[in-house]
Amino acid sequence: MRNRKIPTDKDFARASAAMRKRSRGLSQVRDRIKQRFHCCEEFYDFFIMDCSEHSFRAYIFYRWDRQISEADNSGLALKIITAVYDNLEDAGRGDRKAIEVEFEFDSHENVEQNYEKDYFLRLR
Repeated sequence: MRNRKIPTDKDFARASAAMRKRSRGLSQVRDRIKQRFHCCEEFYDFFIMDCSEHSFRAYIFYRWDRQISEADNSGLALKIITAVYDNLEDAGRGDRKAIEVEFEFDSHENVEQNYEKDYFLRLR
């Protein structure tokens, strides 16, 4: 029979502290991006997740599928990308040269049609 160690309260506390450290500043980055681009008709929502200390996944959602290419052509996508890097730097997550961000552009329309309107399903 295997000896299975049951995590202690200290183990859970250490894990929680590590998770907080790893995701530090990301809620502020999300809030700032949403605040900055909320007035753009195409922009719908934004999520950012940490993969490591300097590696992230950013999800930009527009309202409609067609707006993904429109935002790319108009320069809005580049403005959002630049703002994400700037805000990660401001949050102390490293300078732009050290930060790696994988961006995904999608639409609320897609989430409604293919993920039962559930962003949790879409992001996992």
